[in-house]
Amino acid sequence: MHTLKSEQLTVSIQTKGAELVGLKTDALEYLWQADPNIWPRHAPLLFPIVGRLVDHEYTYNGKIYSMKQHGFARNNDFELIAKTENSILFEQIATTKSKEIYPFDFILNVKYTLLDTKLITEYIVKNPSDNKNLYFSIGAHPAFSCPFEKGQKRSDYQLIFDKKAIPEAYIAHEGLYEGNTTTVFSESGIINIADKLFDKDSFTFNPNPFSKVTFKHKPTQKEYLSITFKNYPYLGIWSKKNVAPFVCIEPWHGIADKKNHTKDFTEKEGVKKLAPQGVFNCSFTIEIHE
Repeated sequence: MHTLKSEQLTVSIQTKGAELVGLKTDALEYLWQADPNIWPRHAPLLFPIVGRLVDHEYTYNGKIYSMKQHGFARNNDFELIAKTENSILFEQIATTKSKEIYPFDFILNVKYTLLDTKLITEYIVKNPSDNKNLYFSIGAHPAFSCPFEKGQKRSDYQLIFDKKAIPEAYIAHEGLYEGNTTTVFSESGIINIADKLFDKDSFTFNPNPFSKVTFKHKPTQKEYLSITFKNYPYLGIWSKKNVAPFVCIEPWHGIADKKNHTKDFTEKEGVKKLAPQGVFNCSFTIEIHE
């Protein structure tokens, strides 16, 4: 376990999955604390796929590979590469074992930077190959405690987006998309976190028109935290059914398969193609409102 501290925040990160596991002030813990009876994760990194594959498999160069939902990076240990007073850098690289299910060389870095009340998470993907393209998807899956304080209800909260829009939300069936959509907005740019909001599981904006969302407690009009995620083509939002006390905000570069996908990994929707010696990076910021 590793920690970063500012005057306002204490951040905790574990080596497994380079996963954020704590984000707290003196008064409140803002990150879901992974109750194993409800959902045993905090903020997993999704790599080298986001979501599910058809039959949990894909093809590359005529060979079939099996991979479970969201890939393997979240379950593997990262190496601590560097640490400063306000930042920490982790790394995971391809291994003989990873190549059995994902036949690519890769270098995956996760960097956390704490600036006062803001935590910046950066993902860096490098292709060390001299002659082979790297195909991958990557995404975030942070779960936030909601309600944030005792005596509140999750249904007291709203998600306030940075654009006044009402895009249709795509609903997955058994983890795959069939084209079914639903309306989740109570008004333009605002989602009420109603008790039945996640009865059909997660929902996804494709394409994603937003770059910021804020958790707001409607009875008091208090804003608790914001997540900024510029230039992410997809956005998932999820919680467990039966009014689980958390909500995940998931900016993605990648998406689960459509039910009729051919399984060709190079043609997968949202897949990134990184040239030899290429570098890809993306980031998102969590800001606490005190």
